[in-house]
Amino acid sequence: MRHISNPFIITGKYVSEEYFCDREQETAELAGNIENWRNTVLVSPRRMGKSGLIGHLFSLESVSSVYETFFIDIYDTETMDDFIHLLGKEIAERLQPKGSKLLSSFLSIVNSLKITFSADQFSGVPTVDLSLGDMYSPQSTLEQIFEFLEAGSRPCIVAIDEFQQIADYPDSRKMVALLRKCVQRCKQTRFIFAGSNRRMMGRLFNSPDEPFFMSCTPLSLNSIDKDKYIDFVKRHFEQSGKHIDQKCISDVYDRFEGHTWYIQYVFNVLYEMTEKEAVAVEADVEASISHILDIFNQTFQEQLLGYSVRQRALLKAISKEGKAENIMGAAFIKKYRLDTSSAVQGALTPLLEKETLTVENGIYHVTNRFFSLWLRRRY
Repeated sequence: MRHISNPFIITGKYVSEEYFCDREQETAELAGNIENWRNTVLVSPRRMGKSGLIGHLFSLESVSSVYETFFIDIYDTETMDDFIHLLGKEIAERLQPKGSKLLSSFLSIVNSLKITFSADQFSGVPTVDLSLGDMYSPQSTLEQIFEFLEAGSRPCIVAIDEFQQIADYPDSRKMVALLRKCVQRCKQTRFIFAGSNRRMMGRLFNSPDEPFFMSCTPLSLNSIDKDKYIDFVKRHFEQSGKHIDQKCISDVYDRFEGHTWYIQYVFNVLYEMTEKEAVAVEADVEASISHILDIFNQTFQEQLLGYSVRQRALLKAISKEGKAENIMGAAFIKKYRLDTSSAVQGALTPLLEKETLTVENGIYHVTNRFFSLWLRRRY
């Protein structure tokens, strides 16, 4: 079993079952969908643990011994060309250790992809560099990639994270329809479409006029069970000869409402700050959170300057409320000395579009919980 120096992972990468907390039910549902040839649409807030869950699924012996698995995160992509490049690179990198024959077969089928090999200058590990070559038809290249996946000796699972990004591609409806057509033709490849923008994912998969309408089994990822997370934290502290007051774990969980990445980050720093045989208490938790806000101070300052005066005022007001409702009402506007309701609406729209703010059931909050806490403490 691989040992790491800090058991509270914040990179979003799956390491091993030892450092993965709970998600038993969600793992079972995902595995059941795969076994029974159902595609899945997995939706959760960002940094709730989608990629970790998928990594955990892919690590299971019952999955890894049967399927070829591929994972891409398309959050930073802007076009279908970017999407195809990312998917092609993932396939090439996964095939490289399996031998040149498979890789050659892939490149012979997907003839618009060009591949070169190099070695990492520090580790010497071989790396794959993939270029698109002369891709005159994204449709043809995408169809060739799916043709390769379907022709393999083992069935495949393709997981696409932040799938809602595809809706922002140029000519997005045509691209979504093309991808749906390719997916629909697959006989032995199963898909997990994961996304963090609930509104956009809902539109893509639940709107009758969208190509992916009712094509996948939905699965929502919510907070890890509190008691299981408390046991997880205590176990890792105690395994290293460190101790933590159980109320501290409970308070951190409640403060960040069980949002995985934020509570993991707090315990990552707290674990580092706690000496062997020492007991982490409430004051240590506060010191850890202050340290984290100091780390992000410059980032948050620059982020805040990127907003208009009215947007900054609205962000500060909502962060002070924690959770705010009826933000265009007279009481809220008066309390925080905002401008008119129409001005609040004008500031609100781009903040929601950029996912700086999140709204659920009419309740608004700053999406990044550390940013919200930084605003609340600073203003």
